[in-house]
Amino acid sequence: MENEKNVKNENETVNDGEKLYTQKQLDTAVENERRELGKKLAEAEKLAAMTESKRADYKREQLEKQLMEREAAVAKRELMADAVGMLTEDGLPVQLAQCLNYSDRRSCEESFEAVKKAFGAAVSAAVGERLRGCSPKRSVGGSADAFLDGLGIR
Repeated sequence: MENEKNVKNENETVNDGEKLYTQKQLDTAVENERRELGKKLAEAEKLAAMTESKRADYKREQLEKQLMEREAAVAKRELMADAVGMLTEDGLPVQLAQCLNYSDRRSCEESFEAVKKAFGAAVSAAVGERLRGCSPKRSVGGSADAFLDGLGIR
């Protein structure tokens, strides 16, 4: 009865004592949990249907797959650390590391060079625009010295 009072519509919250959740968040969490349990159930049924040797091969393949994923994640972190070092060394913002391709070392270096060129061109264009300023005004009449005319001295 108390929960019915707390759940009014999708935009209002449910209080579980510590955290507040919307009905939509709860529905999403329940749906995600159902999907995970469905995957685990399908996996268990698949393993139960296999022979012992096929089950051992399957588990070995799964472990190899997990190992490859971990190695790829470690390689990506190493490339990311190297890229941050190169950006710092070249005096570029570290936030540019998000723009790089970390699929392998070569593509990381190529994307670093492309970002470096693009950033340098953008900075040069911005500096050139700021330095250009406005053109000086011409004096209509009076003396030949605009400075003295500005001060009111002839």
